[in-house]
Amino acid sequence: MQPAATGVVVIRRSAGTRPAPLGGLFRWYFAGTGASGAGDGIRLTALPLLAASLTRSPLAVAAVAAAQGLPWLLFSLPAGALVDRWDRRRVFVIVNIARAVLAAGLATAVGLGDASVALLAGAAFGFTAGETFADPAARALLPAVVPGGRLEAANGLLFAAQTGSEQFAGPPLGSALFAFRHAVPFALDAASFVAGAVCFHRVRVTRQPGDEMAGQASLRQQMTEGVRWLAGHRLLRALALPLLVMNLASEAVFAIFVLFAVGDLHVRKSVYGLLFVAYALGGLAGAAIAARLRDQIGDGPAIVGSVVFFGFPFVIMAVISDGYLAGALMLLLGLGEGVWGVLTMSLRQAIIPERLRGRVLNVFRLVGWGSLSVGAVIGGVTAQAFGLRAPIATAGVLILLSAAVAAPAVKTSAIRQARTPQPSQGAPRSHRTRNRR
Repeated sequence: MQPAATGVVVIRRSAGTRPAPLGGLFRWYFAGTGASGAGDGIRLTALPLLAASLTRSPLAVAAVAAAQGLPWLLFSLPAGALVDRWDRRRVFVIVNIARAVLAAGLATAVGLGDASVALLAGAAFGFTAGETFADPAARALLPAVVPGGRLEAANGLLFAAQTGSEQFAGPPLGSALFAFRHAVPFALDAASFVAGAVCFHRVRVTRQPGDEMAGQASLRQQMTEGVRWLAGHRLLRALALPLLVMNLASEAVFAIFVLFAVGDLHVRKSVYGLLFVAYALGGLAGAAIAARLRDQIGDGPAIVGSVVFFGFPFVIMAVISDGYLAGALMLLLGLGEGVWGVLTMSLRQAIIPERLRGRVLNVFRLVGWGSLSVGAVIGGVTAQAFGLRAPIATAGVLILLSAAVAAPAVKTSAIRQARTPQPSQGAPRSHRTRNRR
């Protein structure tokens, strides 16, 4: 057993050795993130349905989605730097409590009949603003929670749970509850945030990065360091391209997808969430096979292939008019996302040094999730000008092109080299050296 340059312990097991258990702390971690995810799935389905019930304008519906993605553009870098300074467990707990208050307030406004597109956009902005802190705090904490060498197993379970709660259980429950009473989904979302905070409060680790970072550098210097570290890492920089395109293009679709599904595919609002159940089933399958697929065909082909599986269903979806076929395509989309999510997140957590983990993960969030608001605006404008199918076809083509561009850099040999322990302790050495990594 030897320490890696990233601070992640690399464990080499002999054949037939049973892997180390994930441990009791991971069970609380799993429960906390899962509880919050369940509420997210309900809210993220009910919110566009509520917006669509208030207006038929694609631009207005897309504005809510744009507001939901905007905080990643505004807060990703400072939130990541602060997460590296503070107690990550405490950040998750406090943010969840704040989001519970916000969800309860939204439920009250909807119940009183005071909902408006502007109110929904403001609430969506607030939920995501909290997520810019809670998400990197949870993900950066994971390597301190599970034993070395078990990141892919832990991420596979977490991705499956997140997919199951946010996309499998959440969408049909959210759409059914919305049809029953518009305010109920948001009230349940508030309860899920409270449950997540209670569970995560039990995740106590001895290592507190905030103690190490206090007073060492200004916030601006820490943000800059995270950006430079990612920009100097050839492999992770290459992975940022498909991440950017996948999120921007898919959000251009999903910002107006409720209008496409209800209008062009003639899907009833009460079963609209079932399309995302299919998406979730694909995600569960992708998370389950990700590590096995990597072992069989290699890291590079598995990651690039997952991008292809996320792109080509959009191309087909743009020319169909059948809701059942759309459900099958959503399953394939989820499959690609599941493999991509498990393999790339585990790779980032293993490569990025612990003291930089919150910052660099949030730079990825800035690249990927910061593009959501831009994608939503593009989707709304494109649909308004050229019809609802135009952003769907464009998304598929762009995602496939990103896979082709990234493929030469995302090779199995490069990934193995990046995982190999180096003598440094994670600080950037020189621009030239980092470019060879």
